Amino acid sequence: SALLQRTRLRVGAARPRTIPPCRGPARAGAPARFQRPRGRVARAAPEDDREEPSRDELIAKLNKSLEGLDEPMDGEELKSLVMERWGRAYDTRICRRRDGLGAMRLYLQVMWKYLGQRSFPMTEERYDEQLGAVAELISEWGCADQIRKEIAECEKNPVLDTTGANAVMIALDIQDGQLGDF
Repeated sequence: SALLQRTRLRVGAARPRTIPPCRGPARAGAPARFQRPRGRVARAAPEDDREEPSRDELIAKLNKSLEGLDEPMDGEELKSLVMERWGRAYDTRICRRRDGLGAMRLYLQVMWKYLGQRSFPMTEERYDEQLGAVAELISEWGCADQIRKEIAECEKNPVLDTTGANAVMIALDIQDGQLGDF
């Protein structure tokens, strides 16, 4: 009767999942992943005699990890970089797009709109806030030196012409883990 109860299924009820019992030692020709370990498994002994690093060692380790970081960028520096390169205070944005291989990437866009243009949608204060926010993200992601270099070396110009609006796109070199946050 127990077997009969297990084999009957009510309509809409989920079938209980059973795990077959182990049937003795593995066959001699079975792959290693199906064989049981023989004997006792050796476990690492706890290390109670390990000393904690001193305060000076921790400070030295932290300073060493910070050596490779870029100098932070602010909105005024980003504005001056754009002005030096293109002669106008163009708007900048951070944009997330797929690259040619289908991977998601972050880009710095230098837009075709600029401060002082009659149709520019922002006030000067709002423009400075926007540049400050973009520069803060660039610094946080460790791309400040890359942006300084790429803006100076960029050959493209942001334009609005009869073919449409074209922004300058500068790909940011950031880690995949940071991309998910944006």
